[in-house]
Amino acid sequence: MKKTIKYITLAILGIITLLGILSYNKLSNSIKLYSLYGDIAENLQKGNITLKLSINGNVKNDTISAYCNYKKDHSFDMFLSALDKEIFISQSEEKTSVLVQPNSLLVTGNGGFSKNFDPSLLLYDILSSHNKLAPWLEAGFSQKLGLAYIAFTNLNFNEKEISGKSLTEISIDGESYSLSISEDEHIFIINDPEKQIHLTINISPDQIISSKKVNHASDTLIVNRTDLNRSILAGTRRAVGILIENELKQDVETETKSIVNAKLLNIEGNRVLVAKGTHKEIGEAHGILLKNQINSLVDGVLYVVGWYYTIEEKKWFLSEMSNAYKRLEPFIPQKYQDEMMGLAETSGISLREIRLANVFPAMFHCSGFAVFGDATVDGTLYHGRVLDYMTEIGLQYNAVVFILHPTGSNAFANISYAGFIGSVSGMNDKQVSFGEMGGGGVGDWDGMPMPLLVREGLESSNTLEDALNLFETTARTCEYYYVIADGKINDARALATTPEKFEIVTPGGTHPQLPSPVKDAVLISAGDRYKKLVERVKENYGKIDLEKAIHLMDRPVSMKSNLHNVLFIPKKAEFWVANAGQRTEACKEPYTKYNLTELLKLLEK
Repeated sequence: MKKTIKYITLAILGIITLLGILSYNKLSNSIKLYSLYGDIAENLQKGNITLKLSINGNVKNDTISAYCNYKKDHSFDMFLSALDKEIFISQSEEKTSVLVQPNSLLVTGNGGFSKNFDPSLLLYDILSSHNKLAPWLEAGFSQKLGLAYIAFTNLNFNEKEISGKSLTEISIDGESYSLSISEDEHIFIINDPEKQIHLTINISPDQIISSKKVNHASDTLIVNRTDLNRSILAGTRRAVGILIENELKQDVETETKSIVNAKLLNIEGNRVLVAKGTHKEIGEAHGILLKNQINSLVDGVLYVVGWYYTIEEKKWFLSEMSNAYKRLEPFIPQKYQDEMMGLAETSGISLREIRLANVFPAMFHCSGFAVFGDATVDGTLYHGRVLDYMTEIGLQYNAVVFILHPTGSNAFANISYAGFIGSVSGMNDKQVSFGEMGGGGVGDWDGMPMPLLVREGLESSNTLEDALNLFETTARTCEYYYVIADGKINDARALATTPEKFEIVTPGGTHPQLPSPVKDAVLISAGDRYKKLVERVKENYGKIDLEKAIHLMDRPVSMKSNLHNVLFIPKKAEFWVANAGQRTEACKEPYTKYNLTELLKLLEK
């Protein structure tokens, strides 16, 4: 018996030894990965002032090159080449400079040295802002050990030589993705043929970037250095963050968050903020419950769009927006100023940035319609609203349905985005709904900002006539078109407005830009999209129900930049919302149903 136990024990030890020998490569590389992961996470969190970094490769057939190296005392040079642009960034004690080629634009900020712009911490900021990636940066011993176990059980390690470098290739069973790491842990190669990604990352490159390159340009902008540093940091952070979200969408929080006057809900994967109180209290609740999303949106609007505008127009975007706001400010009611102040105080974003970001929705472009009476299967009024605008900057990732009841005002639903207090799509508890379409006239800023005019319509209009009077008598900006509907009387109007012009288009009425009237319908869009909308309404005339009304907004009535679609049934206080996906237009995403009356009941609990 003892001999049997002895032989069994020896056999088990032999098997373990054999497995250890056979698995040595996996085991040693898993331990190596554990150590490397810990080092990277620590360096990302603390920063590394000796950082030298180069990235070369291809992402979706676009060649990308990037270099960064410190000199001393947070001075550095950076170079980026992508999307047919070459960008040189240099920071010294005296100034920060950005040279963009082939646009031949130099943007320079002089003055006091700003140490808060630290590219060594930039990657940490980017990754930590993503709720699926952030936990890995804060990982403790157990998480790191878990990674090593996952590596041991799921990854394959193969030694290979690439460009004379001895590398360990890490691949996943059944997947095309691979990561190669050099023996000295300075070179990483990421390869994913399915997503058309091949990048070589060198932590200690030999490239030397000369700040002398940041010298000559045909156009030079001298700007505030703090603004310039903030623009570089926030713009880069959000631009890369959008690229990551396009591949790895963040989770919407599943648990309801509550404070005294507000709740943040998850309805079918969509954020819904329900709040009441004074305008400042609503702004404060907005900032508390949506802080991360507001930061993300402001960075995208002011600094991603801002750089695009600055490079193409050769005008400093923040100055242009500041000048616009100065002209708009006298026309903004104090209650909305208070709301932006509350939003700034609790979100941690400056009041200036909140104000400038809230000018941005005035640029939205869209389509809209209202059909009722003989046009629909049972006379129901359907008000459809298509918002087409810049899905490239990731606004859809910060989409929110706001259900608000400000003190002394109507309660309403506002289909919008974290950080915006105005409205371009909404319906109030008096069964009045609003949608907007942008036109020309950008720069005519002496009036109430369009999104706040729509918001005021939601708050103060009890009837369609109230809304028409408000829009006619209020100082207006630029060129906009609106569809406003009233479920109580089953009627709607389209408006064509500029600062000087106010035109009402009745159902079945004509307008030079809307040449194909349809009975019991108001339809607004432009060009071929308008023609297609008219065609669809005529084809389905008398048969339009909920499903057909939603499909009126399908492509090509909606554009490739289709950010959100909304269908209101004002009489029932119901509405359906679809937001753009990672690479899909809103019209191709599922619609979620909401009931304003039911959601408002949450404010009573």
